Amino acid sequence: MRELGTPSKLIVSSTPELAEEVEKEARERVGPKRGASSLYRKPVYAIPSDLFTGIESSPAEVLRELGLATTFITASPFADIARHWAHVRYCATLASNQKKVLTLTQAGSDIVHHHKVAQSEQLGVGLALVVAKRILERKYPGWLFSGVDVDVALAAGFIEGVGLVRQKNKATMRPDYFLVGRRAGGRNSACKVYVLECKGTHGNSYHSRKQLATASLQVGSVEVGARTLPSLIVASRLSTSGVSIDVLDPPGNDDLWEGEPEELDALLSEDPGPQQWTSGKPTFAQFHARQRELLGVGEFEPSDDELATAHTAYEASLGELPTIFQVPESGKEWLFRILARSAAHSVLRFAGDNTSASQFTAPRAEDYQRLALDDPAPDWQSFTVSSEFRIDSHPFVGLKYSMPLPNGASLEIFRGVEKGMYENLREGRMSAYLRRAHRLRDAWGTVATGAAASGPHQAVSVGSDGTGLRIRVV
Repeated sequence: MRELGTPSKLIVSSTPELAEEVEKEARERVGPKRGASSLYRKPVYAIPSDLFTGIESSPAEVLRELGLATTFITASPFADIARHWAHVRYCATLASNQKKVLTLTQAGSDIVHHHKVAQSEQLGVGLALVVAKRILERKYPGWLFSGVDVDVALAAGFIEGVGLVRQKNKATMRPDYFLVGRRAGGRNSACKVYVLECKGTHGNSYHSRKQLATASLQVGSVEVGARTLPSLIVASRLSTSGVSIDVLDPPGNDDLWEGEPEELDALLSEDPGPQQWTSGKPTFAQFHARQRELLGVGEFEPSDDELATAHTAYEASLGELPTIFQVPESGKEWLFRILARSAAHSVLRFAGDNTSASQFTAPRAEDYQRLALDDPAPDWQSFTVSSEFRIDSHPFVGLKYSMPLPNGASLEIFRGVEKGMYENLREGRMSAYLRRAHRLRDAWGTVATGAAASGPHQAVSVGSDGTGLRIRVV
């Protein structure tokens, strides 16, 4: 418990030299293996050091982010147990070393290869979400960023063609998460959206560069208004000497919606409705625009010879180009609804309130989440919060699980949401939820990394979105 709640430094790196090495890797090694799909990747750039310097976290925070990221496992009466398992499985995997740096424990390292693959992938998600949210909330003070699974959002959003991520021709590649940023209060409310690709490895810096090169292909597969979304690609290297995290920043257009504060709740209360948009291969105009962006010549008009050459290359590579999910300019408001409602759904599911979460579920997603033999409204889908505890005088509501330990004690895990923020979401008042999140952020700034409310027998983490995790031995 002491290790789980101990705040530790994260070794985060983002330099022009790293960006150049990843670009080279994408051109010379990863690209040729991916065929023509590599021609559609996004260029990568370093992030200003003030956005990631001094980031701290704790194993408890990484587990909380991982548990929140898996809340869309809903098509089963055992879904809450699955989320609980996300917290328990890696309890003894991360710790703080003598230099106060987050590190992989020896127990976490002493596992066979195929388990290491699963471990690095799962912890890579938790670590990437911690770092990405810190970077964006520093870049945009007063904004709240939440992760939404890309495949879940695309499928729930009535976009056809969301099938296997990796097909035989390797042309269908998607990122892991949307990071939807929302601001409420003041003179207007607004929304930004980033794309996040999470990588993890037990290997060295070469493996990390290779993963980032692949990620530069994945983050370009979603376009809004014929423009790519801004992205963060994050690769974590797990080691007993310290966890190292590389971050790069492919560019894009991030503004999605802006309006009066009172418009926000009305907008999100309406069902987004079905759309007929489909995924497909890029057109020549889209392909050529992306190529010019990659080469850094977008501000110059192309010559006739350049256009002819580009068209020949497009025709020759069309079969290998990646599948792109395209939302038209007129669909920005629709996409904001899908993402913001999905984020609210995730928070309420994290607290165990399946009933309230259902108000933010699209009809198509409801079909996916219902088992064939279930009644239309099975009891487990109607479950709601059942427990309450306090963190630094703030009440939280949610679910509590307990499992026996060999010495007669029990491991108890509580996950939930700050009570006022939970009530705002349950009542569909998103703007009030966001205002309370902003107001309370400083109140538990130290709790976010596990420093406060933790003791020898418990570890605590609270996110800026109001989600809380407490792990203790009783």
